[in-house]
Amino acid sequence: MRKLTERIEVIRHSLAMRICHWGIVLTGIILGLTGLQIGGLYGFRIVSEQTLALHLWAALIFGSFWIFFAYYILVYEWRWISLSRLPYSIKFLIAEARAWFGGPHIEDPRAYDVSSKKYVEKIMPTQVMVWWGYLFLTILMGATGLTMYYHWEPLLNFAASIAPAFGAYDGYVLLRAVHRLGMFLFAVEVIMHAYAVIIFGALKSMITGVRKEKVIKG
Repeated sequence: MRKLTERIEVIRHSLAMRICHWGIVLTGIILGLTGLQIGGLYGFRIVSEQTLALHLWAALIFGSFWIFFAYYILVYEWRWISLSRLPYSIKFLIAEARAWFGGPHIEDPRAYDVSSKKYVEKIMPTQVMVWWGYLFLTILMGATGLTMYYHWEPLLNFAASIAPAFGAYDGYVLLRAVHRLGMFLFAVEVIMHAYAVIIFGALKSMITGVRKEKVIKG
């Protein structure tokens, strides 16, 4: 029978992964601030060629970081975030919610097997939903944003064909509304993600690359 015993410091994130992660964070902040200016939200309204150019370049760099990030996750971390783990992730989220409202405590499943020098569980299960949510929103924001900037006709024409069903008078207006909705959803996910990594003690490891993990000995 396997037992959780002491903790051991292990390498959790490579340098390349950490650089990529914080690159996404930095360019994401720039995108958020310039997007608020372009959209005129919450009193921000500074639209200029420089603002649009900065927003575009930040988006391209953000997307480049995300391509590398997705490649790394899909190649090296697939066992932790595969779609087959979504049911487990949802069940864990429900159990977390019950625990918050006085239900039974749930154990942190993250642990390291010293004999095989591999993780038994590397992430909190709810991160599976977070990662796929990020990926979907990144694609959505990229597709709508670049289409509006470069006036890509195929997607604009498709948006125009369905715009009346959503109360929009043309495709551009619909894409702008979808892009703005994606921004709000992205912001919500970022806040939830930031809260979770602090609560579950994952922030420091994304800076230093190492973390003290529970050890499994069987």
